[in-house]
Amino acid sequence: MLLISAVMMALFSFCSLGQIQGADITVNFTALSMTVEGTGKTYMPTWYILVVSLLSTLLPLIGIFRYKALKEQRKICMLSIVLTLAAMASAWIASSYAGVEGARGMAWSSIVIAPFVAIIALIVAIRCIGSDMRKLSGYDRLR
Repeated sequence: MLLISAVMMALFSFCSLGQIQGADITVNFTALSMTVEGTGKTYMPTWYILVVSLLSTLLPLIGIFRYKALKEQRKICMLSIVLTLAAMASAWIASSYAGVEGARGMAWSSIVIAPFVAIIALIVAIRCIGSDMRKLSGYDRLR
């Protein structure tokens, strides 16, 4: 589940999130920046979305290798959920304040569902970690 979450957030970080069709220009929205189609000129930098989404990609990968420290792994998952929500909110806020003249709205890409899938995978991972903790405490009682 942690690997699924990391892959989904990596897709969110590196794929196009959508386009804003204005009167004279079309702006492509990625986690790194908003660029004008055709010229490649940066319309608005959004590096903060990239930083938060990369952190929410790396934390589940770190959590995979912390399998012996279950409490720490669960805390990493909870922090990753918070960062994923922050990445989603910052992407929505950046698209709202883009200010493209003549724009009727944002045409979102289908990749914007990736953070939702990542959050669901993280919630399932937290539940599985809790289940493992209960099983291990039961085995310790028998020993």
